[in-house]
Amino acid sequence: MAIEYFRRPHHDTDRSAMDADEPYFDQSDDDGTSSDVSDDVVEVRSDEIPQYFEEREGRLFHSHGSSPYPLPVDADEQQRQNGLNRLLRRLIGDSSVGPVRELLAFATGEQRRVVDLGTGTGQWVLDMAREFPHVRFYGVDIVPIATRYPPHNVIFEIHDIMEPFRYASRTIDMVHARSISMAIRDYRALLQEVGRILRRGGLFVSCEWSRVPAMADGSDIALRAPRVHAFFTAVRETLRMSLGIASVAQQIPRLLEESRLFTNIEAKRFHAPIGDWPTDPEMKAMGHEFREMMVVYARSMREVLLGGPYAAHAEELTQGYLHDIHTVPGIVSTCLTVHARRV
Repeated sequence: MAIEYFRRPHHDTDRSAMDADEPYFDQSDDDGTSSDVSDDVVEVRSDEIPQYFEEREGRLFHSHGSSPYPLPVDADEQQRQNGLNRLLRRLIGDSSVGPVRELLAFATGEQRRVVDLGTGTGQWVLDMAREFPHVRFYGVDIVPIATRYPPHNVIFEIHDIMEPFRYASRTIDMVHARSISMAIRDYRALLQEVGRILRRGGLFVSCEWSRVPAMADGSDIALRAPRVHAFFTAVRETLRMSLGIASVAQQIPRLLEESRLFTNIEAKRFHAPIGDWPTDPEMKAMGHEFREMMVVYARSMREVLLGGPYAAHAEELTQGYLHDIHTVPGIVSTCLTVHARRV
């Protein structure tokens, strides 16, 4: 069931009563129906929000029993997510990849709709909503950590993305999925559901960080940064063995092709430096910021390692990783993006 967050009451959509400089946002459906809104959406009261969280070892986690997502959802992780959103925009050069601006361009009489899966703090949605005030955005996640007072064209909902979406078939123009691989056990099933809700020609955009670190010069990371290699080996094995989460990032283009629901599949890799080793000032600053985010990630992932086959070595693995990213130059993390059109 999708649950709507608290949000401000909608403004009167009478164009004459609105600021002349504010683009009109149509609250109704362009086809004259309410096909994208179902009756199972209810509002979460403030006193109900704590029930979506549980505390373990001083960290806050989601309390949704069926979701495999393992990382904390507390303030440290929220700051990391927001930092990653800013970093990815700089790394990619835009808010997303693919023909997004063409797809979401204003067209009289048409209401564009975008769904952001695993929206987290909702920062990507909020950024996009400012750029495209005529587009309706839905941000879905298993915990209510996005703002409860979004702009008029944004709705945040609580929903497990492993379950069917509430949106009617062929009513969504774009589905955005960033860093959701740890919340999904069956990516093939997810693509079927994404394909169901996308209109013909609709856009699917994926953005996932590889769980296989690398060296910028192509040398063997197992030799150059053995502690980084050991840490991520433990992470991949723990996610697979304890939570049933596979490393799917590099397989997404193939899965899209095999689904026979998508065309114009385009994949690209972006390499983000970990540390201030680059000579280029902009990349040097990015690498310094990214390393700080990876410190938070390592400490969060330590909690995951403690619950799996590497529990006895979790602290050693985490400290070794932190040592290498502060002392070994040339380490990069790879962001794999894919965009494809619905046939």
